[in-house]
Amino acid sequence: MMLRKIKIILSCFVTLCLTVCILGRLTDLMERKDSRSKYADFFEQKDNFNVLFMGTSHVINAVQPMELWDDYGIVSYNLGGHGNRIATTYWTMENALDYTTPDLVVIDCYSVAYSMKSYDIFSFIHLSLDAFPLSPTKVKAIWDLLDDPVLEENIASGKAKKSDEPRTKIGLLWDYSVYHSRWMELTENDFEPEENLEKGAESRINVVRSTMEKIDSSIKMKGGTLSEDYLRRMIEDCQSRGINVLLTYLPFPAPESKQREANFISDLAEEYGVNYINFLDLDVIDLDTDCYDDTSHLNPSGARKVTAYLGDYITRNYPVMDQRHNLTYSSWYDDYREYVELKNENLKSQEKLKSYLMLLSGEKADIVIDVRNKDLYKNEWMMDLLVNIGAAREEITENTDFIIKMNGHDKAVVIDGVRNDDPGVTNAIETEIGTVQLNQDWTGTEHEGEEGYYSVSVNGKEYLTGNSKDQFGLNISVSRDDMRVDTARFAYVVDPNSLEVIVSETVHE
Repeated sequence: MMLRKIKIILSCFVTLCLTVCILGRLTDLMERKDSRSKYADFFEQKDNFNVLFMGTSHVINAVQPMELWDDYGIVSYNLGGHGNRIATTYWTMENALDYTTPDLVVIDCYSVAYSMKSYDIFSFIHLSLDAFPLSPTKVKAIWDLLDDPVLEENIASGKAKKSDEPRTKIGLLWDYSVYHSRWMELTENDFEPEENLEKGAESRINVVRSTMEKIDSSIKMKGGTLSEDYLRRMIEDCQSRGINVLLTYLPFPAPESKQREANFISDLAEEYGVNYINFLDLDVIDLDTDCYDDTSHLNPSGARKVTAYLGDYITRNYPVMDQRHNLTYSSWYDDYREYVELKNENLKSQEKLKSYLMLLSGEKADIVIDVRNKDLYKNEWMMDLLVNIGAAREEITENTDFIIKMNGHDKAVVIDGVRNDDPGVTNAIETEIGTVQLNQDWTGTEHEGEEGYYSVSVNGKEYLTGNSKDQFGLNISVSRDDMRVDTARFAYVVDPNSLEVIVSETVHE
């Protein structure tokens, strides 16, 4: 009888263990992978990060940790979350500090005017918290964030959207309870999740023009919001741990209400004795070239400018060490190579001329732009994008043939009048970057079967070839470390009335 009881107990125990293992595997399979993808590198790193960046999608799209690594040796992570309210950001930080002790936490203060603890899209909380293992801190976060009477009131009144997913604690504690019915949604990414190669950041590729009416810095919002309380808790907790704090308000086309919010933060920063960068007061970005959309987010051009500013500011004002020669972080070199390959793929996938030109801004690459259809210069937005790459607007004329930007040079070289009708002439011109040479073999004498062939070289190295008889009015060559990344060719016309550039064909080689 005793033996039979033991067998039953063992059988139940084995069944329970198998059930737990199966449910664990199913949980991993069925959950959405965006949170795990975002935080994968965060949890893989065993040594401390120098800097953590906290905030909303403004942070996700504006701060590039891999650029900070390459330029300054800063080991950082972008913990921004889509739609995060300050309370959600607070709990994201608290969970992160269970795993790392940074020298500096950078907190973006967008949405400090709100008294909701989270956004009305519940999946955004999943993005911020799902990847963190179950812990006392995570349990506290869930219990606090789900106690959100202001959001519930706004949902009831129609001021906020009702989430498609039930807002339940069990859904955050054990996400299989939410995702168990995703069988029909499973993709290859669920079995082999893609890794975020940008250390938590996300490059949003598009470019729009926007405007902002600036208000006086003395015009501020009233304090006393719930978000302000959580921001104070973030500052006080970091200071109690000996962690430096930098407050920011990242740039975007801010309406008056958000400018009031940004102006308010200066008093709070002064009260706590912490630094504050209000990017709305600075000319760091250009609203004609650096916006992903016309209301909120930056594209990679804007992100590179903000990141460069932050990198310089942080290294001058905080004891953050350059880790590029620290063997502990040697894996970051491999991570950076993967990140550069991602940027290369982003370039090669672009069909839109405006987006392609935008991506060239601030790139550590050799760029040769060959403009055959000079109507391009009639479009002011295209001119803005060329200037954004490094060309001086006053140097570009209706006869400009080439714009060449070499890695390591801040300014692009603008070359006029080297292209002519003599089919076999080699034209060379001396510039700040060296000798630029155009070889015209239009009859195909040296390049059999390629009538109309020409090539562009810099200091004897060939960067771009083209054919004067094809339909492509713009050819762009991009190289890194003496390796060709992409040659993009665009065929287009310019509408004589609107001056809009209409691209009919894009080819990548």
